Amino acid sequence: MYSKSLKNVLLCSIILSVTACSAVLNKRPLSTDKITAKETLYQSTNNNDALIAMYRDVLKNKEDPVTRYKLSEIYYKKGDSNSSLLYLKPLLTNGGQLTEKAKILQARNLNQLKRYQEALEVENGLLTSTPKNGEVYNLRGVTYALMGNPNKANEDINKAREYFLNDAVAVNNLAMLNIVNGDYRNAVSLLLPQYLNGIREQRLVHNLIFALVKNNDIDYAKDIIVKENINSSPDDLINALKKTERVPSNIAR
Repeated sequence: MYSKSLKNVLLCSIILSVTACSAVLNKRPLSTDKITAKETLYQSTNNNDALIAMYRDVLKNKEDPVTRYKLSEIYYKKGDSNSSLLYLKPLLTNGGQLTEKAKILQARNLNQLKRYQEALEVENGLLTSTPKNGEVYNLRGVTYALMGNPNKANEDINKAREYFLNDAVAVNNLAMLNIVNGDYRNAVSLLLPQYLNGIREQRLVHNLIFALVKNNDIDYAKDIIVKENINSSPDDLINALKKTERVPSNIAR
């Protein structure tokens, strides 16, 4: 009787295994429309894990440089730069039109891993081939800032503005350099006009509030905190910022 029960269990296990394998083999790749729909949903809900799973499934069925880049980018945004670099590697030498974007993402990952000298080498190489690339000048400026070289950082970020990098990004980074150097008045003079012109980018607003508090413009800082619904207790936030010595890490990489 024991033997018969064991045989039944084994038979059931075999049937389940075969059924599972059959389901996997018969699983059809997602259509382009379904991928786009899921991608939009996951992005709108910031569901990075679901995006990663979907991109990996797509790549298991067929190699696609655009999907590979998206997968690497999501890993970077999650802070997993080692995984990002792993999946990015084929695009660095054989990415076609994506090669430049892949190298920019590579440099961002290297900065995130604090491998600044390697990031600098990638950026210098990019600027040799595309000497008017504002995005790369900004990125190299960020690298110099992280390396503790504010003069070169300032020079590169201003160069990025000359080549029409998004002004809010460039101005925020220049303001961050001023904050690092304790020049809060100049940081306010850079950020406040952007805010008054309707720019509400989160990093910019947070840096403006920080600089205003440090510059003792308390009423103005409190007004922005209330208007932007930054914190339910503006006075507590202001008191905390007064005591904060650490510079907020809001430089756009």
